[in-house]
Parts: sequence; C-alpha cells; structure tokens
Amino acid sequence: MIEKIRAYTSKIDPWWSIIFVPIWQEILFRYLPYKYIYLPLGRFWEVGVVTNLFFAAIHWYMGKWFMVWSFFWGMVLWLVMRKYGIIPAIVIHSLINIIDLQIGIRGFLQKLP
Repeated sequence: MIEKIRAYTSKIDPWWSIIFVPIWQEILFRYLPYKYIYLPLGRFWEVGVVTNLFFAAIHWYMGKWFMVWSFFWGMVLWLVMRKYGIIPAIVIHSLINIIDLQIGIRGFLQKLP
C-alpha cells in the first residue's frame, strides 16, 4: 500500500510535501485535537504527547529515527499551534519539509542504526 501511495505522490512532489502534507497533517494532528480535545478538557501536554505519538507513528515506514524526529517537531508545532495558530504551524511544517527535500534529513535518519 505504501508503494501505491508513493507512486501517486511522487507524481505531484514537491507540491505534495511542501503544500498538501503540511496542511492536512497540521489540521489532523494539531488543529482538531487542539480545538476538540484540549480546549474543552485542558491537559495541554497530555493531548500534545498522544496526538504526536500518532503523528510519529504514521511515519513508521521511514524508520525509527525519523519517527523520533517527527515526534520532536510535532511537539514544537503543537506549541506553535497553541501560541500562534494553525497558519504558522503549517508554514513551519512546510519549511521543515523543504529543508528535508534539499538536505536529505530523511535519508540521513534512515541510515542511523
């Protein structure tokens, strides 16, 4: 299934990684949990950790170190979302993906043991 997704998304990359992924991931993993779980219930850190564990888990196919990387940046974006809103979180997510595409952070992290 992953290969089918990659075959499709590779046709629209880098737009997929720079625009579409940051938008849908920030809405799904930051905005919706913030609005519908954190605001009514509180517990900022607990909601952030749980949602970012899911965020990291969707990156499992890129390796364990990329999952750690994803969790770390997910928590940073969770803080950005709280303080500045969804648009800055999307922009930062896009910038991280641009840096990854240019430098190859993903490839470096996949080579780690």
